[in-house]
Amino acid sequence: MMTDKTLIIHSNKKGYDGFFKINLIRFQHSLYQGGLSPSITRELFGRGQAVVVLLYDLNAQQVILVEQCRAGALGHALDTNNPNQAWLIEPVAGMIDDHETALDACRRETREEAGIEVNQFDYVCQFYPSPGGSDEILHLYAAEVDVEKIGQWGGLAEEVEDIRLVKVSFDQAKQQLLARHYNVASTLIALQWLFFQRLQAS
Repeated sequence: MMTDKTLIIHSNKKGYDGFFKINLIRFQHSLYQGGLSPSITRELFGRGQAVVVLLYDLNAQQVILVEQCRAGALGHALDTNNPNQAWLIEPVAGMIDDHETALDACRRETREEAGIEVNQFDYVCQFYPSPGGSDEILHLYAAEVDVEKIGQWGGLAEEVEDIRLVKVSFDQAKQQLLARHYNVASTLIALQWLFFQRLQAS
């Protein structure tokens, strides 16, 4: 069994350079049983890095999520002939802009999507949501807020964001999590952290 891993990048060419990027990458890697893999070619979706912020209120025992129509769910909505499937429930989230830190992005996205100013964020973890074809890394943070300061709607009109703020009791959110109600990876990971790490540690 190999102890030192080898990675050889033969080429990494830009195929599309727009709001998102697609690179055509050709590489080889070491094999567990020895030697190198054949040359592998993959299209790599350049999504970049983003933050996810779980907002929760310990006093009110509520978690605050956002609901919005998402392009990635349109195909499923059409396939099932159910437009409701295109609206997903997630934590606050957004891309980290150039020359911006992850915490800067947390503050900005929380302000834009939830309409609240937050300066204290707890780092939870980082993860690849779809490493088979995307280089995206999500940085998950959490923040305690006062739910009374959060309205019903959020988002920036210039970014065509139409967001509903969803306030859910801890009990209901946990029941929905266990009942497989949520279908977004960041929502699942964030709520698992809240219920099985944050609250159990307190």
